[in-house]
Amino acid sequence: MAVDTLFPTPFGVFNLQRYPGRQSEPLQAWCGADLLLLEECHRLSAVSQKTLVVNDEHGALSVALEAQCLWTDSACAAEALRRNLAINERADVAVIWSTREPSLQASLMVLRVPKQLPFLEYQLATLSRLMPPDTVLLAAGMDKHLSPHVAELLELHIGPTERHRGQRKARLFSARRDERSATAAGTRSAYYCEPLAAELQSGPNVFSRDKLDGGSRLLLDQLPRLGGAATILDLVCGNGVLGLGAYKAQPASRVVFADESAMALASAEANARRLFGQASHSFSFHHGDGLSNYLGPVADLILCNPPFHLNHAVDDYAGRRLLGQCAGHLQAGGRLCLVANRHLDYTPTLKRFFQRVTVLARDRRFNVYLAERR
Repeated sequence: MAVDTLFPTPFGVFNLQRYPGRQSEPLQAWCGADLLLLEECHRLSAVSQKTLVVNDEHGALSVALEAQCLWTDSACAAEALRRNLAINERADVAVIWSTREPSLQASLMVLRVPKQLPFLEYQLATLSRLMPPDTVLLAAGMDKHLSPHVAELLELHIGPTERHRGQRKARLFSARRDERSATAAGTRSAYYCEPLAAELQSGPNVFSRDKLDGGSRLLLDQLPRLGGAATILDLVCGNGVLGLGAYKAQPASRVVFADESAMALASAEANARRLFGQASHSFSFHHGDGLSNYLGPVADLILCNPPFHLNHAVDDYAGRRLLGQCAGHLQAGGRLCLVANRHLDYTPTLKRFFQRVTVLARDRRFNVYLAERR
């Protein structure tokens, strides 16, 4: 049964749709944390033309506040905002990717606490350099996802912080910038990747940024069995480990790295340049919602370690949606090599789009599938 899409706020009622969405969408495009932030903005009468919104997931904050800018890492969040602005006949909101510093001198900053704590530290350290004294930062998240260190980090990077009473299973924080010097936060993690015999670096919002995850390791072990491919596409590339591993095993004419995270693509590009700088002409990078707006060359081989959650919600819809996109971007005879948790059976979905599906390898936690398009 589809949920209600009408979002009542102190600033009016808005029609908000999730993106990516599905028929009979069961999840709302907002949460209790969004409402707490909007209610506090209204109470403070703090909304102005210089409002910076950070980490808005589907536009709930930016649409209601008529924000000037959204600072985000997510191409899907940017597309959700674009669509919801159009539905509600609101003016455009500028999008600034996480890899750049916002240039706006905001009088109010409104932040949804992100999933990754190092990413929050990076954002707060960046904002601390931009905030004039007495600027207010409002932050909120759902109780079950909040780290106990959020108030401590706000206090460290921004200034005096108030932890407000919880409501709707969510928590609001307010921090006021004081006169202290701006703080610095590490922007990258690194680990030694044995299959590549090299160090890989990752930004603070990149999946498995400080170690090689087990699923990627198992897929990398299968690369010698896959043979060569002229064009390889590393979908949901993260720091680029799969595409770089495939290129090292058997250099391709082209390797395309695709991710919806700006920080992931920046990490993959930096790693590719550092490991194979002499072959930089072979690499290209696509920032978007999977392959939905990809216009590059079709692939002979797609490698994918898909997500099994949508933000905080455990939901394999995101991964299954990618499989249909893969089929449309493979040559005849092309192959998809996919690794997934064993509790997620992708076989029925793969068989909808591919003629031959086999389990290439498995271990205690993961399956590696090989799907072929005749």
